[in-house]
Amino acid sequence: MTPQQRNMHRRHHIRLLAQEVHNAAACLNASRAEICHQTGLSAERWTALAVIARSSFTLSISELARQLRRSRQSVHSLALGLEKAGWIRLLPNPDDRRLLQMEITASGRIVLSTAENRFNAWLLTMAFDLDDRELRALLNTVRGVRGRIARARDYA
Repeated sequence: MTPQQRNMHRRHHIRLLAQEVHNAAACLNASRAEICHQTGLSAERWTALAVIARSSFTLSISELARQLRRSRQSVHSLALGLEKAGWIRLLPNPDDRRLLQMEITASGRIVLSTAENRFNAWLLTMAFDLDDRELRALLNTVRGVRGRIARARDYA
């Protein structure tokens, strides 16, 4: 095989790798979307509820926006929707009543727990035939691929 043929062969396999990573992400997102549909959550609401529930303190809208890497304005409308659904309570900050803080409700915890339990069950089903060693090897490989993609972004 000539060097030119080797390079063509290598490019072909790199493209296949990129395509498989893209396809795997699409399958993961589709499964998560189906779970969202089953539980009445959007992916955006699921993520926001998870961040609010896991916070060790009562989050303000600005703090949630920073954690979600979204604008304060878009998170404000998201929070209003979560409140309207009964999944969070918006409370005035005791130090500055102009600021709103969020607290997850019992109903919010239930819908979040339902979504996460379904997702965890799906993950276990998806990986049922992998032992711990295989899972670790796969995780290390995916981390390596993600790291390469992140480093190469600057060259796109």
